[in-house]
Formats: sequence, C-alpha cells, structure tokens
Amino acid sequence: MNISFLTLTPVIGVAGTALYTWYAGFSLWMPLLLVGMYLAVGMSICAGYHRFFSHKSYEAHPAVQVFYAIFGALAAQNSILWWSSSHRVHHSYVDKDWDPYNIKRGFWWAHILWIFYRNDERDETFENAKDLLQNRIVMWQHRWHKVILIVVGFGLPTLIGAAFGDPIAGLLWGGFLRIAVIHHTTFFVNSLAHMLGKPVFNAEVSARDNWMVALLTLGEGYHSFHHRFPADFRNGIRWYQWDPAKWWIAALRGVGLAEELKTTPMPQIEQARLRAALRLVEPRIASSAHPMAAEIRQRIDKAVEHIERAVMLWRQHADERAAGVSKSWKTTQRRARRYVRQSRRQWKDAMRLLGRLPQAA
Repeated sequence: MNISFLTLTPVIGVAGTALYTWYAGFSLWMPLLLVGMYLAVGMSICAGYHRFFSHKSYEAHPAVQVFYAIFGALAAQNSILWWSSSHRVHHSYVDKDWDPYNIKRGFWWAHILWIFYRNDERDETFENAKDLLQNRIVMWQHRWHKVILIVVGFGLPTLIGAAFGDPIAGLLWGGFLRIAVIHHTTFFVNSLAHMLGKPVFNAEVSARDNWMVALLTLGEGYHSFHHRFPADFRNGIRWYQWDPAKWWIAALRGVGLAEELKTTPMPQIEQARLRAALRLVEPRIASSAHPMAAEIRQRIDKAVEHIERAVMLWRQHADERAAGVSKSWKTTQRRARRYVRQSRRQWKDAMRLLGRLPQAA
C-alpha cells in the first residue's frame, strides 16, 4: 500500500498535472490553490504534528488542535498518534538502530525507503505517547485520518476547482501535486537535514542546520538546534531565520489560541553552540605542538568558564524572578548576559588565532 501510494502520487501529481494543464490550459488560481493547501497542510505538520503533539513546545486551544488534526491528515503521513510516536523514537535513538529513519543507513533509506518496510517489532501500544492516548481529538483523528484524507484531501480541492470551472485541475493541483510536494519536502528533514549543513548546536549527532530545507519546510531545517533543544517552539532562533511555524505559533499566542510557549535560555544556547564548535576544532588544537596552541587553549578555557558562569547566573535569575525578588533578578540577568558577551569575545579571539595556527604535517 505504501509503495503504491508513494509511487503513484508523484507520477499523477507531477506528470499528470503538467500534461493536463498543457492540454486544458493554465489559470492563476491553480498554483494559488497549491500554495494555499500546502501552507495549511504544511503548518499542520510543522506546528501541529511536530512542535505541538510530538514535543509539547506550547499549549494550543482545542480549535487549533482540530485544525491540525484535519489538515494534518491531508499530508498522508498517517495519524497524529502514529507520527508523533515514531518521531519520539527517532529523538530517543537518533543515528542508532532503533531510529526509524536512521541516516546511517543511507540518504534514500532516511528519505523514503524506511516507509516501504513493515516493522514487526514496532510497539503498537504507543507507550511513549500516553499523553496523546488521553487526547480525544488525537484519538478521533487516529480512527478517521484515512477518511479525512480522501474526503477532505481530495474532495476540497476538487470542489474549489469546480467553483472555477475545472474540478479535475483542482484535484490535480490541490490534491495530488500538493501531496507529492508535502511528502518530499517533509522527507528532506529526515534526509538532507541529517547530511548537509553544520552541526551548530550538537556535533554528537547527524542533525544539521540547513537553511535550504528550512525554506522548503516552513522552518524545519534548523535541525541541529531542534535536536539539541527539541522542546523549544522555535527552530530558527534568529529574527532573520526563515521559520514561519515559529511566527504562526507566536501569532496564535497573540490572539489567545496558544500559551506557555517554551524557549531555551540564551546562555544555554550559547553553551551548546560553544561545545559543538569545540568538538570540531579540538582535534586540530590537540595535534599541534606550536606555542600558539597553548594560548588558544587558554582563551577557549576562558570562554567555557564565562559561559558556564552565565548559565549558572541565568538559573539564579529565574529563581529570583519566580520568588518575586523585585530588582535582584534584573541585575542577575544583566550579569549573565555580560558573561555571554565575554565568552563570545574569548571564543572569537581563539578562532582568530586558530586561523593562524600552522597545519600539522
């Protein structure tokens, strides 16, 4: 079933849509329908299936959950319960044998081939998703997601197409082509985002920050950050990083449909970045007998010392703020930020010296 569906949908979606449009004609509403369906379904996967249901990075109003349940089913990636359970297994065993889409088995395995194999050892009791088993919306969608896919996923774009005088074009552009696009952009998170890019926040696993994948997946490409801080509602933490799912969630909070958005304290982010970078440069420093290596090591040690101090102060500031200490927490927060800046300066100085360090023979 999986092989047939995943083989035929891109053939019908890409080749069928191209041929039909060639003979029947093109109108602007067709790509607009594709983009609109892509955004609704893609956001339901990124902000819904992934960040809300899988990682509980924020709390969503039941109306938003229903939206995610209906349009997420249109992605043809199974139910919320199944998807989230598999994703939690991926995070627990990333790059290991139990990882469902283990990149160490190759690009195509991680991208799509893992779906073609029946896993008889899979735990169908969903022991790692007990919270979802208690969610009535999740369990309703688990029972009806295939019906929703057929009735809404193919019926809605057909009706929209009929409103414009061409139901077949609506079915092709908003149905089959949209499914093919959603599938392979989502699959790129499992494949490309574990192969290409930089391990900015966690050099111990294969996850990479990849801006191109982020562009295709509504922000899911900043994967190194996500694997290091999976509970954060953001993937792209800089204001300029392309993460529409983050902006969507923030907008939901603005209108009262989301709350308790989880974010990672800035000193912890900097600490993770420093540790990941150090893991990459450490072999070069350790293998060098040049006198400059000792100074580089000293500056790195200082950077580590400053960032650890910043993390400690940030925790203290959080405790003081929770206790209602009126002004003390603000002072502690400023001190933490100052130590972060000092750590960055020490690290930049160390990297400048490293650039002048002769390569080992």
